Amino acid sequence: MQVSITGRHVELTDPLKAYVDDKLQHLKHSFDHVVDVHVVLSVEKFRQRCEVSMQASGINIHGSHETEDMYASIDGVVDKLNRQLKRYRAKLRRHRGDAAGREIKVSHKVLDMAVDKDELTEDHQPETLRHEQIDAKPMSVDEAVMQLELGSRDLIFFTNGQTEQLNAVYRRADGALSWIEPEAA
Repeated sequence: MQVSITGRHVELTDPLKAYVDDKLQHLKHSFDHVVDVHVVLSVEKFRQRCEVSMQASGINIHGSHETEDMYASIDGVVDKLNRQLKRYRAKLRRHRGDAAGREIKVSHKVLDMAVDKDELTEDHQPETLRHEQIDAKPMSVDEAVMQLELGSRDLIFFTNGQTEQLNAVYRRADGALSWIEPEAA
């Protein structure tokens, strides 16, 4: 687990860093798929704030808490993250079925080429290429929606646990969520 701690208007003392590390290790013991953690400690007048962003096995979890005491803020945000992780694990246990071990690789390609403005016509569209490969993990629609709400991505591909087909959940421009499912053949 990679931990980075940033201080804004606060001196990061060794005991403070050790306290944060100790609390985060407890989180790691309760959910062992934690990859990267970024902690921001900030002080503004009488408010002491702790913000944590955590990447764990394909899911991003964020939490923040502010009080008049930095140590209490750290405890508060760790409690919030613990509740989020427990809720996530409970949903995984409820919705994972026989498809728990099966994953599908999905790739998305977009072509990117430089085009002179003189060459552009109304019917000519510039082509772009970008290749991104992701794992479409098996999960239910509810679990995919939860990952989308907890994470920072706007699109999640997944293998539907009931139909075993590739599905997608995405956040629309108006903030609402949409689910894409292929038609049954």
